[in-house]
Amino acid sequence: MKLEFCTIDGLRIRYAAARKPGKSQVILTSPQPMSILTYEAWWDRLAEQFDVVAVDLPNHGGSDAARHVTTVSQHAQFLGKILDQFELSDPHFIGPDIGTPVALRFMADTPDRLKSATLGDAGCVGLVEGSWLFRQLVYSRAMRFATLSAGGALGGRIYCAVANAIGYRLSRPTPAAKADYLAGSTTFAKLRGQVDFLGSYPNETPSLQTDVLKIKTPIQVLHGEFDTFVSVFNSRRLDDLLSNSRFAIIQGAAHYAWEDASEDYLARVLTFIAEVEASDEDAVQ
Repeated sequence: MKLEFCTIDGLRIRYAAARKPGKSQVILTSPQPMSILTYEAWWDRLAEQFDVVAVDLPNHGGSDAARHVTTVSQHAQFLGKILDQFELSDPHFIGPDIGTPVALRFMADTPDRLKSATLGDAGCVGLVEGSWLFRQLVYSRAMRFATLSAGGALGGRIYCAVANAIGYRLSRPTPAAKADYLAGSTTFAKLRGQVDFLGSYPNETPSLQTDVLKIKTPIQVLHGEFDTFVSVFNSRRLDDLLSNSRFAIIQGAAHYAWEDASEDYLARVLTFIAEVEASDEDAVQ
């Protein structure tokens, strides 16, 4: 992955791209507190088949911190600007973790802009459920303040250490990826943006529980079997609410299922995209 930078809405945004005009489009967004390097094991195969772009969202990875792009809704609006920047007209979206509520908000507000979406391992609709720490970060201002009170350098290290402890069961990130994840969370401004994103859930997920009912885009919901941080119930409930979705468990994987069991996850992504593409071709004929 060749990491590059562009400016979107005044922010320096880091991305990687393998542009192949005429091929099916794919857009990937960074999880939290990670970066697009989480998709490094997939990159060569995606680049062979698709016109693909991966983007670190504001406050994540190598992209700028941004006080005005913090909430789920603000990120959803920014996603539209990302698609415009890279001239992505109808991409397949891949965005587990924080990309899930962002994409759901975007699809509810902007129908037919995404061709499909692979989501999951996230709290996103209604009352989010998971470990005590996850629920505290979402619903407790005191916990968010405590996380930030240690400062970016220490608070970010603690945040990343906890994430690494709960995120992996079958694998571990490469040293380069781990260092990149840490660098993206140890400035106070970025850590504040990440914590405040979770803090926006109480104002965002109740309306999403209703608004996802109108989404017609094909959606695949995946969740790690041993995700102890974000309850699988969140993904099952999302699948139940959606009108055009499928649900699957990534066997053996922890919270970061897309990286922890990368081969299984990627195989499901590729199969799903192929089926959506085939369905569109049948509809045209």
